[in-house]
Amino acid sequence: MLLLLLAAHLCAPCHAAIVAQYQTTGMARSSGRIDSPTAPATVNDPASGATYRIGKDHRMEFERGPVRGTRLLEWFLGSGNVGRSYLFSVDGLLFQAPVSYYSAARKWDISPGYEGKRTIQLARAVEPACLQCHASAAQPEGGVSCERCHGPGQEHARTARPAAIVQPAKLPAARRDAICAQCHLTGVARVATAHRKGAAFRPGDLLSDHLAVFVWDTPEAGGVDATSHYERLAASRCKQASGDQLWCGSCHDSHREPAPAAKAAFYRERCQSCHASKPCPQAAATSDCASCHMPKGASRGVDHVAFTDHSIPRQPRSAPAPAPRRALRPFLPAPAGERETALGYAVAAMTEPSVRRQAYELLLKAPRDVAVMAQLAQFYDRMGQEEQAMALCEQIVALEPGHPAAAVNLGIYKIKRGQTAAAIALWRAALERNPAMTGARMNLAVALWRGGQREPAVAALRQLLRFEPDHEPAIRLLRELGAAP
Repeated sequence: MLLLLLAAHLCAPCHAAIVAQYQTTGMARSSGRIDSPTAPATVNDPASGATYRIGKDHRMEFERGPVRGTRLLEWFLGSGNVGRSYLFSVDGLLFQAPVSYYSAARKWDISPGYEGKRTIQLARAVEPACLQCHASAAQPEGGVSCERCHGPGQEHARTARPAAIVQPAKLPAARRDAICAQCHLTGVARVATAHRKGAAFRPGDLLSDHLAVFVWDTPEAGGVDATSHYERLAASRCKQASGDQLWCGSCHDSHREPAPAAKAAFYRERCQSCHASKPCPQAAATSDCASCHMPKGASRGVDHVAFTDHSIPRQPRSAPAPAPRRALRPFLPAPAGERETALGYAVAAMTEPSVRRQAYELLLKAPRDVAVMAQLAQFYDRMGQEEQAMALCEQIVALEPGHPAAAVNLGIYKIKRGQTAAAIALWRAALERNPAMTGARMNLAVALWRGGQREPAVAALRQLLRFEPDHEPAIRLLRELGAAP
């Protein structure tokens, strides 16, 4: 827990009690190196027919027919309050294991997003955005550190000046709330703003200076997402009536969490700070306000998981039916630019077919940069307009050599036109950035084989099987080449 320990070392001399309390919270435990035995378990995946076995030594064995192997689970993501996912490394890169532990069900099962896969999936690279919220940096150690909410602490530690550290509760409301929203505001799409791309959010910033966040203009049906609490709270009557007075810190103390037996009373006290003058008719039956007004709801798309509904319904309600056609609106008060709106619709279009035409039209009008061109190239490709897609991919690769999606697709266009050497170079460049792209690796192997480069083709296929060990086309080609795995 390196980062958290460093922050604790910096803060503890003056704030020992707070640091000790904080280290027991979910945020402090949101990531780290596995340092205790894991409970042995076996998970059978009905979709792929694979079996996964987790041992006390953190080793995950996998087996599907004759294919078998192991990965060492070295790190975890998730506090354990709801569950935990586990990570392993290959060539210094981090990948998510296909099995996770679910706390409420007290069982290991297939990880979210792996359901229905037909092969053993070991190629899901861990995105930087996951680590930025779970680990305070792009490495899986240390949980969320003090500086995630309070900003850099060196100057404050050196001078002890209160003004040298961010105190979230004393910030203007929009800047205060941005500290929580940086990780707890999901939206339908989060798009880095053009003028701050790559600039890290720091406590005290406005989130709208870094991100445009879009939500649907009609209520969504279904369950609650793990990080949709912020949107739900904004939609509540409590928030709408209280305005800036109600924020995450009104109910949550980020430095400590109540013990399970004390939770009902802890949160009831916070409810009564506003509602004491209107006694609840159910008060005689229960002291747990949240059980009625913030019920646990099934997670959208994740089995075995339930999250608290922060929309604070006055009465239990059924989910609304989804609208047949929806539009996006910016969630943050700052207006969204043409570029950000187009990219927001492009993200939404991946799961909402009704907005795909609108996304395409907005992308055509948006100021061009790599992000816009990459999305537009995908639209051209799906529409069969290969020359237009190819031209955009050429531009992207010129600006950003090795851009994974553009380089892979451009390689496909090149090899169709007989430009094998160029295609091979593009695929190799893309695989330098992300070696777990099995499709690109297979294309590379086939191109090398057809070009008479047997040994490089075999090496490419063996590398592919490190990430998808039961990939049938790769196994068949290795057999054809006399190099059966």
